[in-house]
Amino acid sequence: MNTLYQRICQIASQLQQEGKTPSLALVRARAGSGTDPVKLFSAYQQWRNSPPTVAGAVEDRPEVPVAVSNDASEIEQLRADVARLETKLDQILALLQTRTEHVGR
Repeated sequence: MNTLYQRICQIASQLQQEGKTPSLALVRARAGSGTDPVKLFSAYQQWRNSPPTVAGAVEDRPEVPVAVSNDASEIEQLRADVARLETKLDQILALLQTRTEHVGR
């Protein structure tokens, strides 16, 4: 297993234990500035596409209040919107990182 991928898994797990959703920005901030952005993005995408499962992980998470709605279609639409926004944010961050690298050269 890739060492950077393992680090991303640890960071994501820590964020989840803090009740936060692991995003590329949060993972990048925790990984530090010495990490190759391209490799970081690749490892993050790998984690995001198939995060490792840990027995008992659900029980260890703090309870997060959830808005109650009886409209299942509204909930699914909100989930789809969040997923779409996360994907766009990841793309924007990757583009900014690429442009920052080009300016630094």
